[in-house]
Amino acid sequence: MNIAVLLFFLHNILATALLGYKFVVRKDPIFKNLGTALLLDSAAFVVWSAAVILKPSNLELFVTVGAVFFIASLVFLLITGTQKVSASTKGILAVLGVIVGIALFLTRTFIYPSAPAFSSEGLFFFNLHPIVTMVYIFGLLLTAMPAIDAAASKFEQPYSALVRYGFIIEVAGGIILITTADIQVLNIIGWVMGAAYFSLWSILLFNRNAWKNLE
Repeated sequence: MNIAVLLFFLHNILATALLGYKFVVRKDPIFKNLGTALLLDSAAFVVWSAAVILKPSNLELFVTVGAVFFIASLVFLLITGTQKVSASTKGILAVLGVIVGIALFLTRTFIYPSAPAFSSEGLFFFNLHPIVTMVYIFGLLLTAMPAIDAAASKFEQPYSALVRYGFIIEVAGGIILITTADIQVLNIIGWVMGAAYFSLWSILLFNRNAWKNLE
């Protein structure tokens, strides 16, 4: 077992769970929906971490279950970024997001299934089909970027910059993780993502000034 890989997944569980809780308990629907998305991501990482630890023969099943939580998180990110539109438009986008999410799940599971595997160095690769990778990237960018902007704009500086660029690093890092197999690149981006998540949860969890005047 590659300890660095395990620690990366475990820290992602911790970070998304702590940040998710911190956001979801707020009254503001932007924070609440973002928090829900993060908690769903945490659930996905729990499943994928179990795969890293157990290395089961039915690895694809673990990846698929984690994908359910991840795709659901994209729907809540979509809802997060559309809070300022009219109620009717928001409802239409939410329904559309659910439909696309279901279609994406069916596509990545039955039409273009992945072939997850561990490398000789112990790295965990999802090995997504190029079509699925393309849709994931589009979906992540189209849902996460507006959600990040909506949440970050609620904070005052310097916390606004922390939220905006901290989460952007996670999105960019996630894209790199599913599009490259270069070990050096993966190691670097893993540490960068870990540092960004640590900064986010440690500051937003323990610095009360960050949440000043926020519901």
